Amino acid sequence: MIITEAVDQFLADLASDGRSPHTVAAYRRDLKVFIRFAGDTIITDVTPAVLTAFMATQGVQVRPCGASRAKASINRYRVSLKALFAWCGDRWLIERNPTSILKCRRHRALPPEILTKAEVAMLTEFSFGGKWAERDRTLIQFMLATGCRLGETVTLSVGDIDFERSRVILRNPKGGEPETVPMTRVILDQLCVTTGDTELTHPLFRTGTGNRLSCRQVQRIVARRCIEAGIKKTITPHSLRHTFATKLYNQTGDIRLVQVALRHESIATTQTYAQLDHSRLQTALGANS
Repeated sequence: MIITEAVDQFLADLASDGRSPHTVAAYRRDLKVFIRFAGDTIITDVTPAVLTAFMATQGVQVRPCGASRAKASINRYRVSLKALFAWCGDRWLIERNPTSILKCRRHRALPPEILTKAEVAMLTEFSFGGKWAERDRTLIQFMLATGCRLGETVTLSVGDIDFERSRVILRNPKGGEPETVPMTRVILDQLCVTTGDTELTHPLFRTGTGNRLSCRQVQRIVARRCIEAGIKKTITPHSLRHTFATKLYNQTGDIRLVQVALRHESIATTQTYAQLDHSRLQTALGANS
């Protein structure tokens, strides 16, 4: 089996196992670069030397704009290769895994960009212009109120909102199992107004033609509306999720509650928000010393 065929089957297995579309797409992007480098190579002919040569290529080390890739971005290629060849090993396509030489480099993660309480008010209370002002406001308020991921948000249909039980049902979240997320009365009332008599099967957030908003469209909406509201930071849909989590942790101090709210499998992932709070405390102590 050549690499191109192995990658196709690997991605198909990920999708059939219920991995999120964004996870599959991320693996596809990384492995597409590897295919360009050695796509016609037989999988058993891939050696540690081949992988070392690949990791040194411009496609891995340099972004399309010419700037060097961040360590985290380069690590992503290592992770994707390790996942591919682990899959090959599980299916007895290879006898030895050549990725043992690939070591992920440590990097200092940047703190997540979040909105302050004042900035949240600026964003949610601003009078947006244009035909889609109400839709965009509801979209932003929904993400701030639930902490839903971008991929979860765009797959929602009107019927996924349980108005009686004040919750949203995530039918295609990470991991594939349906989950429920509680919602406040405020955002439920807002959704009730914007959805009206819309069919339950219709997208919750849709375009003028009735199609679902794409992830890219939501990213543009959030960025544009933040600029319109006068927010100077670079805010993404993921920033809204970070804002939700940080607010919840600051209000409760309960990191496990935040873990449940974000639906993180590991508490280590959620620990970021506790570190943010400790960082703020350290700054405050420094100012008072």
